[in-house]
Amino acid sequence: MLWIRLLRLDRRRKHNTIMLNRKILMEHYSREDVLREIVKYCRGRWCAFLIKGIEGSKIMRYDRRDFRPIVLDTVEKFRSYLKILPIRTVYGTVHFYKKIERFEDVKDLTNILTSEPVWDIDNSMMEWRKTLQAAEIVYDFLESKGVRRSVYIKWSGEGIHVHLNSNSISEEVYKKIHPLDAAYSVVEYVKGKVEEKIHELNCTSLRVENKIDPQRLFTAPLTFHKSLNVVTVCINPEQLNSFSIEYVDPKKYVHYYGWDRFVDGEADQLVFEAYEAVGPYPKEYAAGKRKRRRLDEEIRRWQNYMI
Repeated sequence: MLWIRLLRLDRRRKHNTIMLNRKILMEHYSREDVLREIVKYCRGRWCAFLIKGIEGSKIMRYDRRDFRPIVLDTVEKFRSYLKILPIRTVYGTVHFYKKIERFEDVKDLTNILTSEPVWDIDNSMMEWRKTLQAAEIVYDFLESKGVRRSVYIKWSGEGIHVHLNSNSISEEVYKKIHPLDAAYSVVEYVKGKVEEKIHELNCTSLRVENKIDPQRLFTAPLTFHKSLNVVTVCINPEQLNSFSIEYVDPKKYVHYYGWDRFVDGEADQLVFEAYEAVGPYPKEYAAGKRKRRRLDEEIRRWQNYMI
């Protein structure tokens, strides 16, 4: 299909393509709705930027000026970064934090306030209809468990992220189950329950993955894909069948602005059921027993990922 070929970066004209993309990026990130949606998603999360230029790409998660984690809590702050950086893609963690002021804050698991379960559905762009079917399978299962109003679906570029709003898990549940453990167990539990139906789609390139971990990032709405000239758009789960791949065109995108809706406590029963079946996040990190680097060692480790 012609439109798919046009989405790919032209490796034979790398310099010209990057310059063209820079102009497109500047125009896109000057739109008020784009700025508002990205900040709405990122507020409370630890953020990161993909910076892409002639010399290559790199992820930036810290500000070199003060070694603070990147935070996007206002449109004005986002604009200030856009003025000094050629930002292509914006990411936010699955976790929301009580505070993000220092380097240590994002390393402290006790500082996590809530966590957002996300099912990462990856596939070939050519099989995008099968990707939609997989998302519908996940959503249908969540709906069967009484979770409907707190789900939003995001086309990420070559696949789909099915998100469960972290506020659908009540504060009372988070007092009993750590947010990381709650998010991990729910994603793993649902993934296992829908595995057979996903397999029946008979698509070898299709994968539904649990990528929840202590620092996991996902793309923000209306940001550009890392290598395709398309934007991430949210989809109303109740209108999933009407989605067209043309909706991701940066010049005429179609985006669901009500993606942040939720019902407090809607996912509580599912979390308890999942946690009983799966248990907590399995890594040593979650238990607080990992070996801790000294702060100066951590800073040196992240030097290449700072502004």
